[in-house]
Amino acid sequence: MAALLLVVGAAAWPTYAAEPALKNVRLIGRFLDAGDQAVFEWPGSAIEFAFEGSWLDVVLDDRGKNSLVLDVDGKLSRIDLKKGSNTYRLVATQGADRHSVRLVRRTEALFGTTSLKDVRTDGTLLRPEPKKRSLLVIGDSISAGYGIEGKDAKCKFSADTENQYLTYAAIAARRFDADVITLAASGKGLVRNFQGANGRTMTDLYDRVLPSRRDRETLPKTDVIIVHLGTNDFSGGARPANFAASYAELLAKLRANAPDAMIYAGIGPLLTGEDFAAADKAVDDLVKQRRDAGDSKTAMIRFTEPPGASLRGCDWHPNEAGQQRMANQLEDRIEADLGWTQAQ
Repeated sequence: MAALLLVVGAAAWPTYAAEPALKNVRLIGRFLDAGDQAVFEWPGSAIEFAFEGSWLDVVLDDRGKNSLVLDVDGKLSRIDLKKGSNTYRLVATQGADRHSVRLVRRTEALFGTTSLKDVRTDGTLLRPEPKKRSLLVIGDSISAGYGIEGKDAKCKFSADTENQYLTYAAIAARRFDADVITLAASGKGLVRNFQGANGRTMTDLYDRVLPSRRDRETLPKTDVIIVHLGTNDFSGGARPANFAASYAELLAKLRANAPDAMIYAGIGPLLTGEDFAAADKAVDDLVKQRRDAGDSKTAMIRFTEPPGASLRGCDWHPNEAGQQRMANQLEDRIEADLGWTQAQ
C-alpha cells in the first residue's frame, strides 16, 4: 500500500488501478492508497468532488460508528455511516448543473477506518480546484473536536458529540479559504497520555498515515502549523521529565520539513492552576529557545476564555462557542503575523 498526502498548491491526484473515477477526487489529509480505494482515519480527513450532472453517489465502507459532514454547494448536512459497504447519495437534483461537494470526517481514528471505494454520477466528474493556503494541526482531544456538540460539561465522550468540522483550526481554515490537516487524538499527550494511560503517544502517532498502522509519511509543507499538545502531559499534577526534549525535537523536525511555515505552540484552555502554569512555562521556554536561536516564525499562542461553563461541552472541553473563541484568537495571530485576510 502507498500513502497519499495532500500536496498544497498543486493538483495531487492518486492513481487507482480499478477505479478510474477516483482520479478526479481531491483528498485533503492523510489517506492510504489500497489500490481500488482511499482509506482514512484521522479527524477532519476531507474528500472533494466537482461534477456536472444531476446526481452523485459514493460507496463508503465503515464500522458504523463514524459520521461525516456533507457540504453541497455550501449547504451542510450530516451523514451517519452504516456498518459495512454502502452507497450514499450525496446530490440529487432535477437539472444537470455543476456542483462542488465535500465530505469531512467528524470523528477520530479510534472509531475505526473509513474507505472510499467508488464514485458514481450520471454526469462528468471534474477536478476540484486546490486551495492556495493550508494549515496543519498536531493535537489532542481539543483539536479533534471532543464533546464539541455536548449540551453541557456533564456529558461524556461519544462519537455523536464529536465534530472536527467545528474546531478552532477548521473554522480558521474556512475563513482564510485554506485546507486544514488535523492529526489529533483524544487523551494523547506528546510523551504522556491522560492520567498516565498506557498506549502510543502523539510522538508515536503524528507521522503515521493511519493511526492504526505503522505506515509513515513526511508531513506536508504547509503555511501554518499549530502544535497544541501538553494538556494531557501536565494534567493531574504530572510533570514529565522528557517533555521538553521531545517538544524541542518535534519543533526542530517541523521546521526542517517546512522552513517557511509559521509555527504556533498552543496551550489552553483545559488546564487550570498549577498544571496550566507548568505547561505554559514549559512550552513558552521552548519557543523562546527557538526564537533566541533565530527562528522568528515560531511563536506561542495561549487559548484563553472567561471563567464559567458557558463555553464548555462534554467533560469541560470547548463547545462550539468555545472553539469559535479559539478560532478568533488564532485568526488574529495569523492576520498579524502573516498578513492574511479572511475570505469570508
